[in-house]
Amino acid sequence: MDQKKPGGRTLAGDAYEAIRQSIRTGAVKPGDRLRFADLQALCGMSVTPVREALARLTAEGFTVLDDHRGYSVASLSLAELRDITAARQLCEGEALRLSVTKGDGDWEAGLVAAHHLMARIPQARDDIPSVMREDWEARHATFHAALIAACGSPILLEICEKLFSRADRYRRLSVSLTGGARDVTGEHRRLMELALARDAEGAVAALREHYGRTAAALEGFFKA
Repeated sequence: MDQKKPGGRTLAGDAYEAIRQSIRTGAVKPGDRLRFADLQALCGMSVTPVREALARLTAEGFTVLDDHRGYSVASLSLAELRDITAARQLCEGEALRLSVTKGDGDWEAGLVAAHHLMARIPQARDDIPSVMREDWEARHATFHAALIAACGSPILLEICEKLFSRADRYRRLSVSLTGGARDVTGEHRRLMELALARDAEGAVAALREHYGRTAAALEGFFKA
């Protein structure tokens, strides 16, 4: 049994967050082998919650299990990037269309608030401009969730959340390559404005283009 912690958290849940964050930030690289001793030291836990965390990370595509080598960080690939991008454009596009159609005043207020908080801080770190700030990334996730929050389908929202998480490593790599050359702030503002104007088709088209630009920025990297 996974030991419960205050606030309903579990050891396995905390181990999952710690290992996933190491993968997201590049502390461990794609293809790196994940040794239990190292992960136990990272998490400050016994092997059982670490093993449970790895099983969850593998199910979500962040790690892979090889019978001979054990666990390792999942590699990045152009094929997966294209697959994730197409799935996000399809699923989040439909969720956004439904949200724009069904959203009420509370949805509008939540979207404006999420955009305001995200826009108040820069995307890049001051010391390393090619790396995203973690607080901006958290607000960025909240903004994209707010866009589709009124779609009315918990299952669709769950799928979109998983796809957003799966795209995280590619998004971070894109930022490291493009730096400030892309007007991400303007793209987000346009998404909000189209959604609030109840232009469902325009908002969906802007969202598809938004994700397509991230993929396009990485095409050359994978083909090099």
